[in-house]
Amino acid sequence: MINRLGQRIKENFQETTRDLNLLAGGGASASAAYFDASEDKMFEITKLLESRAESERLEGMKRIIAAMSKGRNMEGFFAQVVKNVVANSIEIRKLVYIYLLRFANNNSDLLLLSINTFQKDLSDPNPLIRSMSLRVLTSIRVPVIQGIVMLGLKKLVNDRNPYVRKTVAGGLSKVYDMDSTALPELLQLLRTLLASNSPLTLGPTLTAFTEICPDRLDLLHPYYRHICKLLVDADEWGQSVILDVLTRYARAFLETSNGENGADKVDSDDEFEGLDIDLAMLLHYARSLFHSRNPMVVLATAKLYYNLAPAGHSSVGQEQLVDPLLRLAGTASADNHHSEAIETITWEVIAEMAEERPWLFAPRFSTFFLHSRDCKAVKSAKLRGLIALADADNAATCLRELKAYVNFPDDTVAEEAVRAIGHCVRIHPSVVDTGLRTLMRLLKSTRGVLVAQAVIELKGVILSQAAVSSSTPQNLVARLAKQLDNITNPSARASVFWLVGQFAADDSADTTFGLKWPGLAPWVPDVLRKGVKSFITEDAPAKLQIITLASKLLVLSPGTSALASFSQYLFTLARYDHNFDVRDRARFLNGLLRGVREEKQLEEGIEDEEQDAGGVTLRREQVKVVLLGKREAPKAVAAEQSAYDVGSMSRITHRKLGAYESLPAWTDDPTDPSLRESELEKEAEKPPVPTFVSSAPSPIPPPIVRNLSVSNAATPRTASPASSVPHTTKSKFRDLDDFLNSEESEDESEEEDSEEEYER
Repeated sequence: MINRLGQRIKENFQETTRDLNLLAGGGASASAAYFDASEDKMFEITKLLESRAESERLEGMKRIIAAMSKGRNMEGFFAQVVKNVVANSIEIRKLVYIYLLRFANNNSDLLLLSINTFQKDLSDPNPLIRSMSLRVLTSIRVPVIQGIVMLGLKKLVNDRNPYVRKTVAGGLSKVYDMDSTALPELLQLLRTLLASNSPLTLGPTLTAFTEICPDRLDLLHPYYRHICKLLVDADEWGQSVILDVLTRYARAFLETSNGENGADKVDSDDEFEGLDIDLAMLLHYARSLFHSRNPMVVLATAKLYYNLAPAGHSSVGQEQLVDPLLRLAGTASADNHHSEAIETITWEVIAEMAEERPWLFAPRFSTFFLHSRDCKAVKSAKLRGLIALADADNAATCLRELKAYVNFPDDTVAEEAVRAIGHCVRIHPSVVDTGLRTLMRLLKSTRGVLVAQAVIELKGVILSQAAVSSSTPQNLVARLAKQLDNITNPSARASVFWLVGQFAADDSADTTFGLKWPGLAPWVPDVLRKGVKSFITEDAPAKLQIITLASKLLVLSPGTSALASFSQYLFTLARYDHNFDVRDRARFLNGLLRGVREEKQLEEGIEDEEQDAGGVTLRREQVKVVLLGKREAPKAVAAEQSAYDVGSMSRITHRKLGAYESLPAWTDDPTDPSLRESELEKEAEKPPVPTFVSSAPSPIPPPIVRNLSVSNAATPRTASPASSVPHTTKSKFRDLDDFLNSEESEDESEEEDSEEEYER
């Protein structure tokens, strides 16, 4: 023990002296030597690794790790590195284990030669060595040693160091991937880890749970309250996993809170009134995580409240998630390159929540207004939120904002703003006149995308019969057809031709250009003339609608000779068009109109000299139903619902990602709360042992939330609904290095006991 301590002091002194020399002068060039990946330096590494001097072998390992950090493949030194796994130097062994963890999967056979060394290191006094040796053992993908790996997991599952137990939790899923038949033994180890009092192991343990047996939520019954109390002190990256598992557990086994509808709000001064005691406990302990400095934790907490919390409760209601999410969404800054991604994802989640439950964000309607500094994705999410929150009270304000957004230079944002204007016009009658004037004004815009989108939205407005206050649908179509020369987008021109055909009928019309066009509005023939004239230069969508327009006019006015001439010329052009869709449409409509032509010939007494082609011939009224049947308006923007859960990446990306599972529905048969009573809860409720005598009782301090930012202090903690004594934990260590170094000062008797146990 004395020799090992002296060697450790010597190594630390040498490293400290080296660092001081680097800082004193020439530090940049000396440190850069580690990252020199030239061939000469690579050749020197082999000599350094085979040297007898530990300082040179340490130098060689540092060069290898530095080259690995630069992305260079250092697998060729595997044989030389494995030899140093038995080195006496702790620093060398640490670097060796880092190397082995990187290349263990591809060199499992060579690693088997050092299997005894790894087993021996499982009893090393240094917790970092014990942990890394176990990680290497679980990374060896050889089924032959799975029994040895399982013995190592069983040996360290009750290790006194929580960092080692954390490594055990990470190794459970690796063993399960290699041998799924070991599930019963792994579940026993999992139960042992769930009973651990250390928050450090909680996140990895539940991560292993989700990978091994995600459907066995019943295993968490005796540990549920224990997990809730450790939630606040768990590591940040594990808290999101814990919150997701607890959300699923609550849905599967606890009584519903009935908080999905804003109309079911319950105004109550008691934050836990009417709630399941275990659900109230979860919401109580998770509430502090809204102040976490980790955005993922805040989003996971908001998702938990969204899916579990009731509506209207003063302290644990769904309304608690609004302010933290909006605060997180406004964290973008020029000096943080990650903030834009965080802001984008947060606004996506907010928009999804606003679309499903608009009453949550209705009081914060103005926060959805767009700013010039917002990125394109954030602007799109905010526009979705504005559409969802628009109602009779704020529709005028919303429309005024949307009119300003149309002038944004980004065509995508401006196009979505036009789409939002059309939605407001269709849904809210109070802004029909203003919205229609805005859309008609956009037809004169010099930006083609705005004109095209305005035409499409006007089409939806006309079909939805929303324009009833100032203009009839036919007048709107006439005004739209007047702007046909200014419309260049193929889809928009196709929409105009289609609308003209739908609203072309007019019994009062008699003459146009000196020709009789009975049954048609006076402005319709000129639209057909423009379509026939530009037919050759039109795109395929417009050509299809021009042919359809001519067919509709023939049905409405079959006795017009000029119209018959127009149609015959048009069908001849379409017959030889280069697009096969246009040719097929012309052939179909020509056959469909055969009955209309025969009726006209019979009225005029003309015999049909063409040979009967067979098939069914439709009468004029039947063809009219086919071509002029009622068409439904397009679906509203806010009516589109995703098949994925709110807050999931699958919903944000609009496709199912790996490991996605839908959130279970609330159970109709909640389990008995006595199942969640365990010895762990009773031990946690015991009063703390006093360490000093005081004349006056001091209040019990609230638990420390270690992952809170300085600017956002946690809300005061009240007594838990399941326990009157709050969970208190305070560590004497300031960082991980102090924690790990403390294990090295264990007395010699414990070390000897562990070695004797290993030998037995």
